[in-house]
Amino acid sequence: MSTQQQQGLGNGRNWAAVPGETETYEWSVDPEHGLVQGPLDLEFLRGHRIHLSLAEGQIALLIQGPDLRAVYLDGGHILDIGRGDQQIPPECHLIFVATGRGLDTRWTRNAPLDLGHQTDVIGSCALGVTAPTRFYATFLAGNDTWDEAFIARVVHQTVSAAMTEILDGVADDPVRLQTRLTGLDPSELDDELAPYGLSCYRIALYTSAPPVESDSVETAGQFTPAGHN
Repeated sequence: MSTQQQQGLGNGRNWAAVPGETETYEWSVDPEHGLVQGPLDLEFLRGHRIHLSLAEGQIALLIQGPDLRAVYLDGGHILDIGRGDQQIPPECHLIFVATGRGLDTRWTRNAPLDLGHQTDVIGSCALGVTAPTRFYATFLAGNDTWDEAFIARVVHQTVSAAMTEILDGVADDPVRLQTRLTGLDPSELDDELAPYGLSCYRIALYTSAPPVESDSVETAGQFTPAGHN
């Protein structure tokens, strides 16, 4: 293996030695370029190899048409592009996901979590991509390009629906709702978010105004001052 091919392999989980005479292209993911990057068209690399270097918190998805063929995890990977039995067809594409960036969603006073009652809920939720295949099927499949703002909006809608389901039983009582929010654990969202390939690892939600206990209010009797004769 050439020196160029050895660099950056790290703890690669799926790499192989290849003949040194074939030109190898280096490719890595820049997390500053967005949560989802690509697709990289492999047609122009037909007959060549890609040395794919992925850091922790980065994955690459190999797509052929609408189908997800492979998921590459952190480490070094040699991708041989061509028509041979052990090669990757050139009509495939690579999509890169910088899972280390995380996905944050927020509810503000101007755009609170809508529970269908008068009490508004505000706060934030931090998510991670834990099942790349489900994440792809939910948010990426069928698209040629991805706008991170669009993905964030769809994720926000998904998490909002999950939170509405979880809080449904106490949403109509501000005091019980505040108590429920105080004890809310991120793991409680896992069952709702797992089908979408997401998991919650931090959550902080509050009622936008402190709940007020309802007390009986005494009404003072009317007083008529003494008149003059």
